Amino acid sequence: MKERIAFDVETERILKILSEEIYDSPKAFLRENVQNAYDAILMRCTATGLSIAGRKIEITIEKERLSVQDDGIGMTEDVLKNNFWKAGSSGKKSELAQLSGVIGTFGIGAMANFGVCTALEVETRHIDSSVTLVSSVRRSDLRIAQDCIDLERVADDRSPGTIIRAELDPSFAIDETSASEYLSHYVRFVPVPIYVNGRLISQQLFEETLGSRAAGFEEISCRSVSRDQFSATLRTFTDAQARVLARVEGISLNNNPLSGEAFFVQNGGQTMGFRKLFGLAPIPASGLYAFGGFVNLDILCPTAGREALSRESIQHVANIVAMIEAEVSRDMAETHSADQNQQFQQYILSQGLIPLAKNVKITVLPTRGKEVTLGDVKGYEPSKTKLFYAGQDATILQRFASEQANVFHVSQVNPRRKLQLRYLREISGIDEAPEKVIVDPIPPAQLALDEAMFLVQVRGILLNDYFMPDIEVGFAQISHGVDLYIEKKDDVLHIAINRNMSAARMVVESYKAAHEVFSGFVKDFVREHVYLQIRDHVPSSTRQGRDALYRRLKENEELFRYELSDFGEIELLLADYLAGKADLEQVLRSSGGRGVGQRQEVLKEQVGSVEEELPSVFGPSDEPSQVNEFEASPPIMRPEITSAMKVLTVASNYAKLNGFQMFLAVSDRMAKSEGEFLRQPHMTKLMWGSHRVIYVFTNATGDLNLYYDIKLKEPLETQTTGGAMFPTTTIVTKDRIYVPVPKVVEPAFKITDGTKEFYVRFDTIP
Repeated sequence: MKERIAFDVETERILKILSEEIYDSPKAFLRENVQNAYDAILMRCTATGLSIAGRKIEITIEKERLSVQDDGIGMTEDVLKNNFWKAGSSGKKSELAQLSGVIGTFGIGAMANFGVCTALEVETRHIDSSVTLVSSVRRSDLRIAQDCIDLERVADDRSPGTIIRAELDPSFAIDETSASEYLSHYVRFVPVPIYVNGRLISQQLFEETLGSRAAGFEEISCRSVSRDQFSATLRTFTDAQARVLARVEGISLNNNPLSGEAFFVQNGGQTMGFRKLFGLAPIPASGLYAFGGFVNLDILCPTAGREALSRESIQHVANIVAMIEAEVSRDMAETHSADQNQQFQQYILSQGLIPLAKNVKITVLPTRGKEVTLGDVKGYEPSKTKLFYAGQDATILQRFASEQANVFHVSQVNPRRKLQLRYLREISGIDEAPEKVIVDPIPPAQLALDEAMFLVQVRGILLNDYFMPDIEVGFAQISHGVDLYIEKKDDVLHIAINRNMSAARMVVESYKAAHEVFSGFVKDFVREHVYLQIRDHVPSSTRQGRDALYRRLKENEELFRYELSDFGEIELLLADYLAGKADLEQVLRSSGGRGVGQRQEVLKEQVGSVEEELPSVFGPSDEPSQVNEFEASPPIMRPEITSAMKVLTVASNYAKLNGFQMFLAVSDRMAKSEGEFLRQPHMTKLMWGSHRVIYVFTNATGDLNLYYDIKLKEPLETQTTGGAMFPTTTIVTKDRIYVPVPKVVEPAFKITDGTKEFYVRFDTIP
């Protein structure tokens, strides 16, 4: 068998579920019914020409009872039955309603009230009716599609209008204070007097409120603006903090005038939407200016029940805000506020409106604290060259900013920085100061003695300990806070040391303050600071390092041979000097003044009389000559002496000869080609190990080295590789040049019979 089942619902439960989705509190119920009352008054005033201010809305709040009474247009029986008590059908879509600019048009009607009410009574009289309609129902008696609402027609003389009376669900509570505070947020500007238990909560003047928000602002522009579908009159204001305020009036949408206006303040907080001065809901009006304020326009439509606007309404406001941001930016660009308002700067940067940054300022050097606007950069002090610099290095600023040139120093803070950079590059068209490290070498003539000795030591350590002959070391002024700058040019590694580097200054100062630790400090400096920067250039092994040096020396290789008969005693050659008959001053004079002249020419700090610098050399006694191994010293000149000897020995340990007891003649070829080098003041350093003894002579300036490499046939007796600086004790005769032999390697050059021979190489290397 077949039968049909009726579709039915539990009306009370369904109404509660649906209504709670729309009106979830008695406050929302109040707001919706006050809005309906206001709409009724708008329609009555439009229909009859009455003054809105002459109407009123009265709200009464009692324990678990609410009522809203208005003297608006009232409802006809048709509207009551088919709109108010019938959900989904609105009576506000008539021509009169549209002309009046009513707020609500959704037709939720009585149904929404039952989210918070257990019973509802409606008493209404239309302006064209002589009958008052009274209808009521309890929520528990409601049945869908059934006649369950009482309706009574009463002939009386009451005035037009409507009263909504509701009994609240016990689970909802409301009091006069909270209701007043809640409702005033929406109705404070409504021109109709609205009372809560007799207390007025409306009729605040919108213009006065806007005026108080505008206190301290000064108008800078008033003009017509348009963007996309909107056009309006824009008034722009700024205050002492460079904030911007905008009032937009006479708004049209697609050339159709709108009723209302918009008011925005930068960083003004929440934006509230209004229609006919009735508050609707906050508007998410985003933008770079963080505008907040009021928008009162008749195109704003609320959603059903909830405190929100329709998507179309929100989009309309977004378009108006976009127009305002674009236009107030053009107004602000003409004022000093452009330099102070970061959000203005961020906006024009994001929109690519770089020319509007003309009144943003930038620091100009060399004048401390001087600022000019970006628009004036190109014409500022036209006789000077112009650069801009985006970094923070003071060295670059000092290098380029002068009486002949201006440097515009870009801010380090965005958005000002990005804006300044784009304006300078795209509009001003001036060049940028180089960002790379700048190295300004310190000329040798400007170095102090201790600084020169420091560089000599560093260079020697890199050569001897790290086998790096192709290097150039010097002090410099280095930008960007760089302490060491390494650069390889034409196979030469250039090492620039910042003259103000604290670690270097400490070592330099130890030369005079604690000379005995100076060499150790220099080695530590090279190991801890220089090596970290040059390790990729250091040969990977000792053999590779030696080969790098030997390749330079190989071109000047020759066989050196001497026999027993080539030995002589040095006492005969230097008898007068050792006996004290000729002092060091005479020795220096015999060199033709070359040593002193070299000192005067290269290092002024080393110039001084022999009496002052070396007083102990005078007299007949064997006092040490006090030659400092770390300073360039002249050789012992005996140009009038001729000797055929290739090795000279001395029986005694003479202090004046710095303790050396053997002297080895350099090869004839080297004496002829490099003899002038050894006749000048120089320093002497030796390295030895295995089959080799290497002399390194460095001139007074430290910028030229003479290498003399001896390759022995037999290994040295000492098993330890070594090296050290020695006091210069070079002896120059008419036909020979002798260099001192340290005691540790003396056995390599002694001969008892026969012949001793070895290969020698030499070269001068910067």
